[in-house]
Amino acid sequence: MTDPIKTVSLVSAVDRNVEEMLGGMHLETDAVVVNQCDHAGDREFLFQDKKIRQIDRPERGVGLNRNTCIDNAPECDILLFTDEDIVYDEGYAGLIEDEYRAHQDADALLFNVRVCENRRTYWNEDFKRVRFYNYGRYPAYSISIKKSALDKSGVRFPLEFGGGAKYANGEDSIFLHELLRAGVKIFRTPVCLGEETERESSWFDGYNERFFIGRGALYVKLYGVFAVPRALLFLIRHRYMYEETGFTKAFKYMKQGMKEIKNS
Repeated sequence: MTDPIKTVSLVSAVDRNVEEMLGGMHLETDAVVVNQCDHAGDREFLFQDKKIRQIDRPERGVGLNRNTCIDNAPECDILLFTDEDIVYDEGYAGLIEDEYRAHQDADALLFNVRVCENRRTYWNEDFKRVRFYNYGRYPAYSISIKKSALDKSGVRFPLEFGGGAKYANGEDSIFLHELLRAGVKIFRTPVCLGEETERESSWFDGYNERFFIGRGALYVKLYGVFAVPRALLFLIRHRYMYEETGFTKAFKYMKQGMKEIKNS
């Protein structure tokens, strides 16, 4: 890329005052904001010299939200997925452009975002190719992708997974999984763009029946015929998660989730 690189942020929000939210995020790019609230509406406006398209929708589900963002994105070079509670560092938009210039063979880059320790699932220490054995830890707000690569892949977020959906999480892992299957070249980078505002999880309410059912359904999507052995490995590695539920019940719930998603 030798011409200026244009990034558009795809912002997922729920019941927010959008202009107030944008001010808190410190956005340095144009944006599409899908705000899931109690009414439907569309508007375009300038916010601090950035072009914003706000789409209000009453339907719920983070997968639907992100897909609506994708389907309404304007022509640009890079799409950056983000959430209402991400606060960006000054100059982050330039860092995105610098990374894509430095790694022109990358179709997608996964950036660092600072989070509180009990919510951290990843931290990139180096620049490295992301493949099927190391893609599963990344939240959607770490993901950026060339719009041309996403359009060519045809990949979208699943509607059954994530906040507001039947299964509470895993939509970001399925999205990356499908991108890899489509041949999209994904890399991780140690560059950090900002931080997540600390808050209670919108989907996690403990290692309970719902959690394990959702995990079982997710493993069918990610591992297919290997879902059962992967579930057993997961339970062996994370004994603290079923201290109250017990191994037998946790595995039973995971198998229930596998059956549900196969029959859906």
